[in-house]
Amino acid sequence: MNITEFERRVADQHAVAAGHYDAEYFTGDWRDAGNNYNLETRREIEGKNPALIKEVFQPTKVLDLGCGPGALMHLLYELGVDVDGIDFAQSSMELATPEVRDRISVGQVGDSTLKPDAAYDLVICREVLEHLTVLQVKQAVANMARMTSRFIYVTTRFHPSPESLLDFTTQFDVDPSHITLLNKDMLRLMFVLEGCRSRPDLEAKMDWGHKGRVLVLEKP
Repeated sequence: MNITEFERRVADQHAVAAGHYDAEYFTGDWRDAGNNYNLETRREIEGKNPALIKEVFQPTKVLDLGCGPGALMHLLYELGVDVDGIDFAQSSMELATPEVRDRISVGQVGDSTLKPDAAYDLVICREVLEHLTVLQVKQAVANMARMTSRFIYVTTRFHPSPESLLDFTTQFDVDPSHITLLNKDMLRLMFVLEGCRSRPDLEAKMDWGHKGRVLVLEKP
């Protein structure tokens, strides 16, 4: 993809509306068996992830950006982690457990007014960026870099076979709201331009499932 094509495709993208992410999206029958967002299902899917997050990052205060109904928040809460969340779907608060519901703020992941600068030593953003336009990804990256004092831990779906740094594609067959699968190097570059540095050693620890969907960044 050349810069002209990249510009055209970015301009043509349309953001997914918050109302798309309702109870049916998170818990409906359209999801494959064992892949909905109720707590016990997510507990099984997460496996050792919550404990690994606590072990690898040793955080004192965590933000889950794009937290959905807060399942990961709840599992971290059970481990004694101080965790807040942001999601732009009202259903996220409605579906969250009582333990974390009041810790979720409703707003855009790129909104720089919701939380103070450097308020968290770990910002988590998992399986969120593929739901955003490229311009929204850029805003979310800047917001993560602003809100963290140290670590950013991201997982997302990447372009399976990019031919250039600018390549991005969709994954409508998996989820109709998967509108942006970026080149992995492109996303890493966005964080570097916000003053972050890569931590491949921590990426290796967090990508224990070897899915190739993990980035870990650190603020110097």
